[in-house]
Amino acid sequence: MSDEITVASERELQTVLASLAREKQMVFFAGLPGVGKSLFIRELAHAAHASGRRVHLLQWDVARPAFVSPAIAARYPERAGETHAMIRLAVGEWSRGAVRRWRREHDASHILIGEVPLIGHRLLDLVQIKADEAEPLLAGPDALFALPVPSISVRDTIEAARSRTFANPAHVRERADAPPDLMRSAWQELHGHAVALGAARAVGGLAQYDPHAYAAVFRHLLRHRQTLTLWMNTTLASHKSVYDLDISAIELVPQAGEGEAIVARLEKKYSPAEIEYDAASWFKRI
Repeated sequence: MSDEITVASERELQTVLASLAREKQMVFFAGLPGVGKSLFIRELAHAAHASGRRVHLLQWDVARPAFVSPAIAARYPERAGETHAMIRLAVGEWSRGAVRRWRREHDASHILIGEVPLIGHRLLDLVQIKADEAEPLLAGPDALFALPVPSISVRDTIEAARSRTFANPAHVRERADAPPDLMRSAWQELHGHAVALGAARAVGGLAQYDPHAYAAVFRHLLRHRQTLTLWMNTTLASHKSVYDLDISAIELVPQAGEGEAIVARLEKKYSPAEIEYDAASWFKRI
């Protein structure tokens, strides 16, 4: 269920994206903050639009606000800029039903493009095996989970760009991007999981980014899904925000009251301690 491509030029990437835009009905980009997921989403959306397909988007930062009404935010506030565990689990539970409804309502002239950060239980539900109607859709041939793996130099370029946009955002959504220090701490957590998998060696201090260790961890997380690893050895030119789309796209978001209903359901089913434990042990949930 896993394949890989080494991308050495922007032209090669456009060829890959054009193929995905024609052949797949759902494409999800997986990975940590700072691997280029938003730029890939934009470029695939353009390719799909050019091939005559109607584009739909499922993105963590777009869906999440529906789960943080004033009442919910008061009970489950952010901690040091991190979304509360309850909100992370609620968004994940919503996502599988959203995919199922979307597929039922749209034919092959439509494409769903999304992102799955996975770390910290962010949309982890989309890659877990579950006995529901969404499972054959997410594990089937019409769905692909693409894993961009930037080289060390490409990752450095992305981090530098994130530092610039975080300090001086050119788009309103850049204000919600993970700050550079959170990007680096996410990698440190992931490196620990790579060590546990035997894909990296433990180090005494901070671990340097290692694309092969990074890929090993996410391939492990995506092992129940059709996966394409994109080894990115080139930096993509971008003269505007990655969130600037030149086409119209429909965002997949919770329906009115759906976020509150899911949170209420989780509150009845689990204790606060169980919610915290489930989110903290996200890596063991696959």
